[in-house]
Amino acid sequence: MKKDNRPKTNNANVSYFRSIGFKIVSLGGTGYLLICVLLTMLSLHQQKAQMTEELLALEGMFHSPLVLQIANIEKSKAELKKDPEAYKKIPEVMHVQEEMDRAAASDLIENAYLFYPEWSSADGKPALPNLLSNAELYADEKPVELYTPQPALYDALKASEKSGVSITEAYTDNYGTWISAVSAIHDKDGKLVAYAGLDFNYAVITEKLNHNLTMTAVTGIVVALAGIIVLFVAVRVLLQPIQRITGVIRAAAEGDLTGTVTVRTRDEVGLLGQHFNQMMSNLRALIEQLSAASGQVASSSESLLAGAQRSTQSIERITGTMTQLSSRSSEQYHGTQESSRAMEEMSTGIGRVAESAGVASEASGHAHLKTGEGNELMQQNRRQIAEVRSTVQQAVAAIERLRAMSEEIGDVTLLITGISQQTNLLALNASIEAARAGEHGKGFAVVSSEIRKLSEQSRLSTERIAELVERVQYETQATETAIDRGLVEVVAMQQVVEQTDGTFQELSRTVQMVTDQMGEVSAVSEQMSAGSEEVSAAITELSELSRQTTELAEEITSATASQMADMTQVSETARELSRMSSELEAVVARFKI
Repeated sequence: MKKDNRPKTNNANVSYFRSIGFKIVSLGGTGYLLICVLLTMLSLHQQKAQMTEELLALEGMFHSPLVLQIANIEKSKAELKKDPEAYKKIPEVMHVQEEMDRAAASDLIENAYLFYPEWSSADGKPALPNLLSNAELYADEKPVELYTPQPALYDALKASEKSGVSITEAYTDNYGTWISAVSAIHDKDGKLVAYAGLDFNYAVITEKLNHNLTMTAVTGIVVALAGIIVLFVAVRVLLQPIQRITGVIRAAAEGDLTGTVTVRTRDEVGLLGQHFNQMMSNLRALIEQLSAASGQVASSSESLLAGAQRSTQSIERITGTMTQLSSRSSEQYHGTQESSRAMEEMSTGIGRVAESAGVASEASGHAHLKTGEGNELMQQNRRQIAEVRSTVQQAVAAIERLRAMSEEIGDVTLLITGISQQTNLLALNASIEAARAGEHGKGFAVVSSEIRKLSEQSRLSTERIAELVERVQYETQATETAIDRGLVEVVAMQQVVEQTDGTFQELSRTVQMVTDQMGEVSAVSEQMSAGSEEVSAAITELSELSRQTTELAEEITSATASQMADMTQVSETARELSRMSSELEAVVARFKI
């Protein structure tokens, strides 16, 4: 089964209670409820203030007619002190009593009353006599009887003397809980005629306030619920584009970069969709470029590996050739040593010829024999030198091919370096795009980091290859120089051998002439002595050239062995580069574009 290299992601959907929509609706609903509570409290305060204004207005409506009946009130004050039942008999008092009863007929007003403005004390507390009240109140409080007001009512009565009207807070007495509104009635001269007051049942007021508060709260709750529903629908509608973007991002995180977001609005969400589409387009282009770059790296690494293998084969052939050259040079060196010894023997023979003609004749025959052997050796040496020259020329050609291959490898290394730099730049662009994506771009940031690491490894490997290629080129140049020097020495040695061969032929003719003409033994002996010295020097030089050729061959063999090791490292580096290219292709293959 093929392994899936795509990055693993969590495909579970976010529950609604963890979603942004739920958070927005919750915050909005909480805000709505807080606003409703605040508005309800404000409404309650306003209703209380409105209720106070309404109570004061009722008191004003009660006070205004009484101001027009100041004369009747004065009459009532006098008559009631005479007869507490005067409100039933005397018309002026009855008119004022009608005002009391009419005021108490209101739903909010429980009691309406007038007090004499005559303060006294009862049981050590401030008190003042009743003047008139609504008929229901006479069951407990008769006219002219002293009434001890509660502290709240007392304060309101005293405040009305200055302000004209006052209202109490809720207070409780033996008959219930009340709110009283009182006013001071003055005549046209400013004289205080009486106190007028209204008692309002606090239970009725509270019930009305509670009813209004309940209606306000219910209205607020209904409005809040409606607002929450509208907010819920609006959030769902507004979050639908974000949900579509989230789906495309989830697919992109799993490696599918083919998705796009349809932009229908021009708000922040639409701008987010446009930027996301642009980011996806850039990522697709980046992945395509990385794929092409990885293919180029793979192709270049294969070319580098093939070139390294060809170079290895060429070095192996050079090594074999130089081994043969070293062996043959060694054989040539031994041959020249034998020739040197032969020339020494020939010199001894020539000396003997000089000493004695007889001995010279015998030595001439022996010299003729040795000359023939020397000629054969020189012919053999001449052929070996020709083979050495041919071998060295082959080595020069092989080194030249090796140098050309090294330059080709250098060019490939430069190409790989450029590709690595381009890959590193593309990985840097991917990191920038992932950073712009924010939280959704973390998966791409990880992939970009891996690509940059692979690119850095490719760059280091390429630098190592370039260093090895430079060393190969340096060693190749040194080897080429050494072989050129050896070729020059071999050519010179060949010339010496040809000269020596000519000398040997001349020596052979000379020995033949000595054998034929013994009379010229002395002159010929001198010529032969001189010739033998020349031959000896030539053979010594040939021996030295042979030794140098052997050393050069050994140096070339050592250099080719070092090149062989370097090319092995180049091959290993090329394989490593191919492996990293395969890993890069595997990373790129994770994405669907």
